[in-house]
Amino acid sequence: MNKKLLKQIWNERRINVWLWVELLLVSVVLWYVVDTSYATLSTYFEPRGFDISNTYLIRIDALTAKSPDYVDPSTRTTKPGEDLLQIVDRLRHLPDVEAVSVSLNSYPYNGSNSGFMARLDTMRVWDVRREVTPDFLRVFRYEGANGESPDQLAALLKENNFIAGENLLTRDFGLKGKDILGRSFYLNDDTIKTWPLVAVTRPVRYGDFRSIYESRYIIILFDQTKIAGCNEVKVRRCEVCLRTHDNSAPGFIDRLRAMSNSQFRVGNLFLSDIQSMQKVRTMYQMDDMNELRNQAWAIGFLLLNIFLGLLGTFWFRTQQRRSEIALHISCGSTHRKAFIRLMGEGLLLLVLATIIALIIDFNLAYAEYTNSMNGITLAPVRFLVTTFITFVLMSLMIVIGIWFPAKQAMKIQPAEALRDE
Repeated sequence: MNKKLLKQIWNERRINVWLWVELLLVSVVLWYVVDTSYATLSTYFEPRGFDISNTYLIRIDALTAKSPDYVDPSTRTTKPGEDLLQIVDRLRHLPDVEAVSVSLNSYPYNGSNSGFMARLDTMRVWDVRREVTPDFLRVFRYEGANGESPDQLAALLKENNFIAGENLLTRDFGLKGKDILGRSFYLNDDTIKTWPLVAVTRPVRYGDFRSIYESRYIIILFDQTKIAGCNEVKVRRCEVCLRTHDNSAPGFIDRLRAMSNSQFRVGNLFLSDIQSMQKVRTMYQMDDMNELRNQAWAIGFLLLNIFLGLLGTFWFRTQQRRSEIALHISCGSTHRKAFIRLMGEGLLLLVLATIIALIIDFNLAYAEYTNSMNGITLAPVRFLVTTFITFVLMSLMIVIGIWFPAKQAMKIQPAEALRDE
C-alpha cells in the first residue's frame, strides 16, 4: 500500500510538491508555537516550593508628629522594634492564627531583593538573601530536601548558621544539596567567620514565571535582638506575614481590620495594610499574566489560521478528486479502501514533510532561537514532546480536511460523478 501511495505521489509530483512545501513550512511554524507554549507552561506549573493558601501580608507604619494620636518617643521606654515585637505577639495569640513571622525582603512574589554572596572553597555564587524569623518557614510551609517538615526546619535555623535551597550550587558547579549539606561557607565576602549550612530545602521559586533554575536563595536568622533594635525607618521595611488555620472562618482580613485600632496600636506603630498573599501574587504578576494572555490570543489566532489553511487545502483537494474516487469505486474498490487511500496519501505527505521539518526544528533549538527552559533550549524530552504534539495536531487537521468531503463524495453514484466531470 505504501509503495503504491509513494508511486502515486511521485506521479502527481507537480501538484504534490507545493502541498509538501506548505506542510513543511506549517510544520516548522507550528512546532515553534508549540515549543514556546510548552516552555512557558512547563515553567509556570513547576513546583513553587512554598504554600500561600491562608497566608497574609501585613505592613506596619508609624504615625507622624502631625497626627493627634502621635506619642512623643521621649515619653516611652520602648523602642519601635520592641513595639513591633509586641504587635507580633498579639497577632500570634489570635484564635485564627497558626504562625506569624517577621522578615526583610523575603515573602513570595516580592519585587525587592537583598543580594548576598556565598563562597565554598573557590566556588562563589550571588543569590537572594532572606532574613527571617523561624516562623517564616512555618507560614509558607517550606519543606526540606530530605523530608524535613517546616517545624523541623524552623528549629534548625539559629544565629550564625543558614539554610539554602538544594540548587544553591547546582547551576554553576553541578553540586546537589546532599553534596553541600553540613559544609561551612563564607557569606558576603567575610573571610574570617564561617557559616554552617544546617539544612537544604526543596527549590523555592521567585515567582510563577521564574524557573527553579533562576531561583537561588539563602535564609539567615532575623532574631529578636535585631528586631528589637530596629528604628522606625527599619520597622517600616519589615514584613509581617501570618498563616491562619485551615479551618478558619472566611473574612479574617475584615475581622483583623475591625480590631486593629483597639488592639494593634502600640506606641506610634499601627497596621497600615493587610493583604492576602493571593492578592499579592496577582498584583505582582499582573504584567506577566497580561503578556501570557496576549500570547495565548496570538497563538490561538495563528493556530486558527493554520487549521483553516490546511483544512481548506485538503478539503478543496478532495473535492476536486470526486471523479477519481468514483472511478475507483466503479472498478471494484470499496468505500473503506478508497477512504484509507486518501487518508494515507495525506498523512504520508505529512510524514515526508516532517522528516525535513525535524532537521530545521533541531537546528533552531540548537542555535538557541527558542525560549530557554532551565537554562537550555534543546532538551531530548522537550524536543520529542513538542514534535509529537505538532505532528498530532497537523494529522488531525489533515484528517478533518479529508474526512468530510470524502464522505460526501462517496455518497454520490459513480456514474453521476463521472458525468459531472
